[in-house]
Amino acid sequence: MKLTLLAAARQKPHLHRGQGAKLTGTVLTVTDTFTKEICSDEDRDSAAASCSKGEAPNPTLDRQQPPSSPALQVEVSDTGNESSRSPPHATGDSDIATDIQVNEVFLGFEATAGSSASELQSKILGSTEKNKIDLSKCRGQGYDGAANMSGVYSGVQGRIAEKEPLARYVHCAAHNLNLALNDSGVKQFYDTVETLYNFFGHSIKRWALLSEFMTPASRNITLKRLCPTRWSSRHDALVALRHRYGDIIRALIKISLTSDKRDERDEASALKNVISRFSFIFLVNVQTKILECVNAASQLLQAKDTDILKTSTLLKNAISVLMEYRGQFDETKSTTLALATKWGSQTQFETTRARKVKRHFDELSEDSRLTDAESNFRVNIFNACLDIIIQQLSQRFTSLTGTSNLFEAIHPSTLQQAQDEELHQAPRRLTEHYSRDIAPSFPGQLLSFRTCFRDLIPTQKSVMDLAKVLIVNHPAVTSTFSEVCTVFILFLTRPVTVATAERSFSKLKLIKNYLRSTMGQERLSGLAMLSIENDRVRKLDIQRIVDEFAERKARRVPLEH
Repeated sequence: MKLTLLAAARQKPHLHRGQGAKLTGTVLTVTDTFTKEICSDEDRDSAAASCSKGEAPNPTLDRQQPPSSPALQVEVSDTGNESSRSPPHATGDSDIATDIQVNEVFLGFEATAGSSASELQSKILGSTEKNKIDLSKCRGQGYDGAANMSGVYSGVQGRIAEKEPLARYVHCAAHNLNLALNDSGVKQFYDTVETLYNFFGHSIKRWALLSEFMTPASRNITLKRLCPTRWSSRHDALVALRHRYGDIIRALIKISLTSDKRDERDEASALKNVISRFSFIFLVNVQTKILECVNAASQLLQAKDTDILKTSTLLKNAISVLMEYRGQFDETKSTTLALATKWGSQTQFETTRARKVKRHFDELSEDSRLTDAESNFRVNIFNACLDIIIQQLSQRFTSLTGTSNLFEAIHPSTLQQAQDEELHQAPRRLTEHYSRDIAPSFPGQLLSFRTCFRDLIPTQKSVMDLAKVLIVNHPAVTSTFSEVCTVFILFLTRPVTVATAERSFSKLKLIKNYLRSTMGQERLSGLAMLSIENDRVRKLDIQRIVDEFAERKARRVPLEH
């Protein structure tokens, strides 16, 4: 689950740096000292005080949420104290912005007794309060599509929106994409692919037999299992199946003829008959093409630096490619026919007996179902599968597309092509929606920004590139375009997916194993923070932490190190 927080005073285009949860307990451990060093309350309090005084906080930009938070970080070169650094638009020699990065910060695990929306809301609000996060600065929230999370009225997002209306909900795009493909109507096909992997993978003897038929071209390719949530694994499984198809057929034939187990012979013979059908080979070809179109978007959605514009653009391209592919049945059939001939499989669609439907006495029309095998496959499987995916991709990402259109004014293509009057009208809806964060002077500043950087804008491909042009390459004018900086930060810190947050559960399996079954919640969160935020841990001064631990721990014998 995600919350996005804009922790800065209005007209100040900077976000407060993310801080983790302060772990407290009756026993002081080295883990506590490390986590407190990573998540210093002192820096957070000083930045919060700066916001209350109308000053800009530290030049590290952040968006926070439990358990993991995406952030926009401006790296600066500074020789002074971190808490006293100026914002990125400062022009001092000792404080120059060098880069902008979108980060996600782990804050800890929260144990919940139930999964109702009210319980999850209280946990989220309790975590934000414990970490001293002001909910009034929340500008986005992202969850999966479960009813208790995404419900408009009684879900978690609806309850959070009641307390902060600007916390706009975005359905996790990675979950959405998986659901769109899951509804494609070819479940039986993927069940066969999974059964094929299980048949060889669950027996060392059968797997070794399959390896005997390996050719030099397929030496480094092995069968892959399907994952119900990661559709990139399905693409890998189908690619492996296409390259090892001949080896699989030969192995199944040998097992069906030489095995001394009747069940094994029957299963091998049945699998061989299924995958030898022309319709199965056709579906392998079609599904590989579909997943090739969607795989790039799926990989991008799992990246840390993804943004709404990139995601929306890739999804639109995938929809257009699939719509074009829908009219290429004859070309796909020719390709499949060449593969079937090469593999020695069937080259025609199998004809099945049509079930006779009873016609009542008052019905005028006869049974008009398709009797031709090829026409039936084209209408009921090929077209139906593509229609479902295209429809799902168009409908499920309506919210994401709406958010992208809301920030259309700062897209590089809009800045390059729009007329002055159009560019002045485009930000109106954005200014009205974020009236507490964006001043009415934003349209004028945007026009001035385009005029000043007219030669550089055509070479920029994303909003991140535009932000770097303004904040990193030309820090002297960031104060002039403060509202443009604010909009850039709002866009870049919008939640797109919760993939990084869910990766924390991979660490959970490694940390809380059977040897640590009695570990408490505080120690678990502390160890997880050390493991997940290991890049920041490696930069800590270990000697200073040990000294602090030795001073705070009451001992009769001095702690030597």
